[in-house]
Amino acid sequence: MALPKTPEPGPHADRQGMQTQAALLPYALAAFAICLPVFVWGAGHAADAPWMSAVFAVFAVGWGAFYAVVNWLKTEAAEDLRLRARIQVLGGLIWAAVIGAVAAFAHFAGAPRETLLLLALGAAMICVVFTAPWLPSLLIVAPAALAPPLVALFSRGEDLPVARLALAAAALSLALALMVNRILRAQYALIAEREALLAERAEQAEAARRFARVKADLVDTLSDELRDGLTGVAHVLAAAARSRAAPSRQQVGLALDAVNDLLSIVGAPAPQEEPARRLRILTLEADALLAATLRASLEQLGHQVVHTTQAARAAELARICELDVAVCAQADAIAALRALPGQAGAIPIVALAGEPAEAEAALEAGADALLRRPVAVTAAARALAEALSVRAPANDRAVA
Repeated sequence: MALPKTPEPGPHADRQGMQTQAALLPYALAAFAICLPVFVWGAGHAADAPWMSAVFAVFAVGWGAFYAVVNWLKTEAAEDLRLRARIQVLGGLIWAAVIGAVAAFAHFAGAPRETLLLLALGAAMICVVFTAPWLPSLLIVAPAALAPPLVALFSRGEDLPVARLALAAAALSLALALMVNRILRAQYALIAEREALLAERAEQAEAARRFARVKADLVDTLSDELRDGLTGVAHVLAAAARSRAAPSRQQVGLALDAVNDLLSIVGAPAPQEEPARRLRILTLEADALLAATLRASLEQLGHQVVHTTQAARAAELARICELDVAVCAQADAIAALRALPGQAGAIPIVALAGEPAEAEAALEAGADALLRRPVAVTAAARALAEALSVRAPANDRAVA
């Protein structure tokens, strides 16, 4: 089974590595401070013990320089990655130099030589641990810190088991440090990818917020325009309602202009002005009240109405009169009209229906449009327009 591919580290890995190493440097100061008493105890048995004060001086200088590096990394100047890289490597080399001075002192220490060299090697391994997060530091500082104790252990030309064990331990520490660095670099790449995704998501969220603000502004503007337009229409209609007479042509025109303005605001096409047509309409309705309501609605639209209550009479009128539309409430009457020869059988028919079954029967009989009971003026106008769009009327009289 193939292992999942590890994200490739980019430039972000160096920044993360340096930041991780910088976070560990204060602990490195503490670690070397703890190791100092152990070295002092071992160096007290050395043959060149008087030289230990010189080593202490080197150690103090190195510790002070390293402390200065740790403090410098907290300043704004440390944002320069190239300068920061040099300073951090320099700080690691300072510790490597201190370890070299300790190894030189231990080499001439006499009986405790090997013990002191192993202590110096332990200090070098601690240095390896703290350089592991950042690969350049690990490749430069770690070998520089490990080399002096190992060279001193092998310098006498004797095949000592301690020297071989020390070399194996140093190699193992380097190998483990490289493994840790590899794992950390993979984590750095994942962190960089996560930060990129977060930045992209933040940009998308900001774009969505900007779009929402623009949309809200547009809605507010549109609401204001619609409110103003509707207020104007309401004023025109209110003025017409207060008058006892029917609305004047001027009032109707003003209301229509206001409605067209509103339609243009919302992006709907304004109704095309067409010449008004006076239609001759045949109505067939047995119920007197419904027939009167239907006649009033059609005459309010400006049409001429010919009414009958019998299907046979309706067929006769359609055959002898020039009719434009028929409005019928009976499916058998619609079928009878459709059975007439010539233009009489092709007349546009609007079916009056109250129930779905009546509507279905009327459409099967040949109706072109449906008009629901009770009849409203606007519904009648729509039904007539629908029927006329299917079949052209035979009689087209423009209103004078």
